[in-house]
Amino acid sequence: MRRRLRKHAREVNWPGKSSCQRRRVLPSLLAMSGKPTANPSRRAEILIQRAAWAVLALTILVVVIARVRLRAMPLERDEGEYAYAGQLMLEGVPPYKLAYNMKLPGTYAAYAVMMGVFGQSPAGIHLGLTVVNVATIVLMFFLGRRLLDAVTGAVAALGYGLLSTSPSLMGTAGHATHFVALFAVGGAWLLLRASETERRRDFFLTGLLFGLAFLMKQPGLAFGVFAVAYVAWRNFANKEFQLERCLTQTGLVFAGLALPYALTCVWLWHAGVLKAFIFWTVGYARQYVSALPWSLLRTSLHVAGEFTLLPTVAFWILAGVGAVLMWWERRLAGRHFFLLGLVFASIAATAAGLYFRPHYFITMLPALTLLCGVAVSRSVDQLLREKSVELFSALGVQVLFFVVIVVAFVEDGDDWFGREPRKVGQAIYGTTLFSESQTVADYIRQNFPKDARVAVIGSEPQIYFLAGRRSATGYIYTYGLMGKHQFARPMQDEMIREIESARPECVVYVENRYSWAKSPGTDERIFDWWKDYWAAHYDLARTVTVTDGNPKENDALPEAAASYFLILKRKSDDRSK
Repeated sequence: MRRRLRKHAREVNWPGKSSCQRRRVLPSLLAMSGKPTANPSRRAEILIQRAAWAVLALTILVVVIARVRLRAMPLERDEGEYAYAGQLMLEGVPPYKLAYNMKLPGTYAAYAVMMGVFGQSPAGIHLGLTVVNVATIVLMFFLGRRLLDAVTGAVAALGYGLLSTSPSLMGTAGHATHFVALFAVGGAWLLLRASETERRRDFFLTGLLFGLAFLMKQPGLAFGVFAVAYVAWRNFANKEFQLERCLTQTGLVFAGLALPYALTCVWLWHAGVLKAFIFWTVGYARQYVSALPWSLLRTSLHVAGEFTLLPTVAFWILAGVGAVLMWWERRLAGRHFFLLGLVFASIAATAAGLYFRPHYFITMLPALTLLCGVAVSRSVDQLLREKSVELFSALGVQVLFFVVIVVAFVEDGDDWFGREPRKVGQAIYGTTLFSESQTVADYIRQNFPKDARVAVIGSEPQIYFLAGRRSATGYIYTYGLMGKHQFARPMQDEMIREIESARPECVVYVENRYSWAKSPGTDERIFDWWKDYWAAHYDLARTVTVTDGNPKENDALPEAAASYFLILKRKSDDRSK
């Protein structure tokens, strides 16, 4: 058909028509044929859009397969804390009553929701985490697309999906940072939309999502501060600055930001635990942050560099390229400050307290992967439109992006698709007691009644959750008791009083350096008390020791240098007292 039309166009004599006018006839004839012409650049844009959606779908598929396969991984300490607190909430017990911790209760509530849907088990928790992770990946796509284009969104979603699932960032576990990232990314997307629509509702909802990010964990507040600052900056940068509009918009963001925390305070006041909540999340949290010794900071930075940054260095290099190229990217159209502010907020959220644990870097991933997206998007745009020497730099970025993806699968592919879940956990955490916690919990379930109170002397809160038993003390971690701060001795004394008052039927003593984190000069009052208290009131029921990551059970006391659990039951002649 097209050949016949071209032949007809050549044979037709158009008197009085210029060559330019004659050239317009062929497209018209082609349009009449029912086969409209395709603009090459438009065709490329359509293909890029489809490819971006395909990348998003493949990212979700990879993440879901990996997380579902690893759903039976043993719970680690943080997961155990959130799961136990969430379990108590499902039973009507408010946070900070039977479980003390300095974190805000948002993640506890999130765990309660996940367990209500998927069940109270490690698999149920990890399936819930899969939903949270996929939701964040989708939001990353829409955030990147709104910021620049679909390529940015696809690269950001892909980068976030791979990194947030990486064992290098302890991404396989349900840390609070996953939930901070979910609401922070949603808030960032709404912030961009509010900047375009200037609807009051959007500004309030922006603040609300950032307020939920803060409620998941205190460092999430950095994103809320960024939102208020960005809205204020946009108003001041506007040539038609209006004070009333500026105050209204920033006020709405601030109101949304404060609402979740305010409602939480009202709820906890009504539940009778507001005083404990304030002490743990404000007083003790401030002491915890300020008590970091310089030697531990250096160790933390070394671990972060070796365990987290080195395996993901290709992503950081690509993000660095994006951080430079964004200043030449005209399509960002004044959104450079948004991206720069998000980067600084991410750094602040990650570095809060200066502990730099691997999973803390999850809060940096949205900004990091957006910068990667900007770099790749600019290179694609140059390949489509440029015919200069800049094509070589664009090709370099494309090669770097390819290397980034290959390295990610080489580093983590075996953990995602090969190793059994238990061995993945052992590879991530080294010599730990997480797998053995299930053995201990199973023994408690089988040998103690459901209403039996249990005390775990150590930092293994996952035992309470897995055993389905309530704690005899609110001190589910003993890290804080080992610190060099003003609360250490009073906290040890309070834990002792709570255990003696509750007279638990079962006590689990943990001998493991990671469960105590003792340092030179630690007050050892609780250890002196424990020796006498155990001898007077408890008999040894079972010892669970660790050998090459596989639990072995015996009734004999382990060697002094080994890591082990002691499961003790109250003496029969002591139960009636």
